[in-house]
Amino acid sequence: MPTTTRLQRPSEPAPEQRTAGLGSDADMQAVHDAVLRLLHLHQSALDAISQGVVISDANRRSTYANAAFVALTGYSADEIIGDTCSMLQGPGTSPETVLEMRAALDRGEPFHGELLNYRKDGTPFWNELKIVPVHDERGVLTQFVGVQRDVTARRDAMSKLSLAARVFEHSNEALAVADVDGRFVAVNRAFTQITGYSEAEVVGQNPRLLKSGVHDENFYRRFWHELRSHGHWEGEIWNRRKDGAVYPEWLSVGRVLDEDGRTLNYIASFSDITERKHAEENVRRLAYYDALTGLPNRILLHDRAQQALQIAARGAETLALMFLDLDHFKNVNDTLGHPVGDRLLTILAQRMLPLLRDQDTLARVGGDEFVLVLPRTDAAGASHVAQKLLQIVQQPVQLEGHELAVTPSIGIALYPADAEDYDTLFASADAAMYRAKMSGRATFCFYTAQLQAQMARALHVENGLRRALERDEMLLHYQPQCALADGRIVGAEALLRWRHPELGWIPPSEFVPMAETSGQIAGIGRWVLDTALGQLRRWIDAGLPPLRMAVNLSAVQLRQPDLPEQVAELLQRHRIEPAWLELELTETVAWDDPLESARTVARLNAMGLRIAIDDFGAGYTSFSHLSLFRAGTLKIDRSLVSVIENSEGDCSVVTAIVNLARTLGMHTVAEGVETPGQRAALARTGCDSAQGWLFGRPVAAADFETVLLQHLETTPG
Repeated sequence: MPTTTRLQRPSEPAPEQRTAGLGSDADMQAVHDAVLRLLHLHQSALDAISQGVVISDANRRSTYANAAFVALTGYSADEIIGDTCSMLQGPGTSPETVLEMRAALDRGEPFHGELLNYRKDGTPFWNELKIVPVHDERGVLTQFVGVQRDVTARRDAMSKLSLAARVFEHSNEALAVADVDGRFVAVNRAFTQITGYSEAEVVGQNPRLLKSGVHDENFYRRFWHELRSHGHWEGEIWNRRKDGAVYPEWLSVGRVLDEDGRTLNYIASFSDITERKHAEENVRRLAYYDALTGLPNRILLHDRAQQALQIAARGAETLALMFLDLDHFKNVNDTLGHPVGDRLLTILAQRMLPLLRDQDTLARVGGDEFVLVLPRTDAAGASHVAQKLLQIVQQPVQLEGHELAVTPSIGIALYPADAEDYDTLFASADAAMYRAKMSGRATFCFYTAQLQAQMARALHVENGLRRALERDEMLLHYQPQCALADGRIVGAEALLRWRHPELGWIPPSEFVPMAETSGQIAGIGRWVLDTALGQLRRWIDAGLPPLRMAVNLSAVQLRQPDLPEQVAELLQRHRIEPAWLELELTETVAWDDPLESARTVARLNAMGLRIAIDDFGAGYTSFSHLSLFRAGTLKIDRSLVSVIENSEGDCSVVTAIVNLARTLGMHTVAEGVETPGQRAALARTGCDSAQGWLFGRPVAAADFETVLLQHLETTPG
């Protein structure tokens, strides 16, 4: 037994005591031994109990500590005896509780409380203290007896239970505990908020109370089989609230087992996923449906078309894919605003839907672009649907006091005649739609092999155009402009040419529109202007007389804010006087944004160069536009020149144009002059200059220089 006590032994009797009536030595020894046995018995009893016991004197210094206290604290009896046990206190010990304990003991009163103490090795433990003061028969405080025990595990368990209770009650998840028979034992606040039932209304009830009727009995049989077999079930279930509303929830149910593996309880947690279901539906609609019209979008169209093509392939059936684009729809948005345009699109979509069968699909794939997939439809059936679409779409719509009427252009491609896969079929219908637009709009066209070849060439040309300049494939040809009075060359028009390494010469009418739509025209236009001015400088340096160099401007270039600065920089670099440069604008280019174009033209005019209006007479130029731009040259379109010999009326039109130009102080140039008769007729109108094959075809710079030298030799001084 460990030596943990320092109980006082009885002292040996004095000699005189041995003979003073206390009995013989043998009697005294017997008493002494009995006292020792009693003390030993008390010590054994104290060491046998599980609680730590400390006995201290009136000054609270320890006089005894049992074995349990030594084991509890890690201190030996020698370290404890004579100390006040203050070594058990540490940084986490509550000073308030210590003061409360001392105050009670100072008053001679018992104390009962819990302190965070520390063992000798520094580990903390919660110590439950019961200290009782001991008084003698006179009431004098002689000792304190303290009983202590480690309650850390109990406090942790209580803390965990308290935390679990708080979590259970305040969880955002609905929680429910059921007994082995499935009846509710406890539910939390979230449960009552979601279901509408109070705890009193559900405790003791079966979960069938929440049954919605959405699921059949097979569902619940699978539910219980899974729960009993695997101890857990999780999934989506529809339940009914107290007010009768059916709602979706995500439910998780698990079993609680005892030590023998028997089911004690079932614990269920669930959350109302109504909002999540709504969000998922919104995401699905955003992913697969057009937000404006509610029609399938490009993604869902692709899926449905693929399915329809698979069915058509298995059944050896035909299928039609139609691409519908609204003609000039941009005018509605630009004039009345996008909200009106959006409402018009919605109305037209609703008009088209009744024309379709259940198996057909109508989708919106772009701003004003729609695609129809028509299973089991041949050319005749597609033609019939297209005619009905033309009729229904172009019927007027009344919107905000405006009567709006738009027409569709429709392209049709057929499976399997035109293509056997969706992407090719889609592209074929798209190409056919553009052919319908080129055919005058408000009509439909079928895809053809010839159209396919045209589209393939267009793709080849567009790809080659991107690197044409860096590969040095482009060059300028120059066509002379001659005075009608004496035939002198007074100017040259720089004309862009492109020799493709595989396709050969590609006409400007083919590649210039591509350059404009792809955004490459700005770089190409600057290269043209740079090259033409550089050539003019070389001719002047070679001793040739200066002549006016005419260069065409595209709409994209005219919209560039720094165009005047670009022109000024190139003029300065090549040392060309501004008066020798003439920039040509077509009517459509100039009138696309007349006010902004006029401001740019005014800045160019202020630099001293000349502006020419090209192709005059082919469009709808107004007198106010001519006055607005104050151009220096008016170029008469070749369509008027070609008939001037044979038509007195056309001759009168040209005469009127010349007179108008003269009134406005403008120089006139006739284009496309090919015969002496045309030249003579133009001379009679008073036209100033002309260009055309009669005076010379567009040729390379070296050949033009030869022509210019020949004219200098043959033309009178």
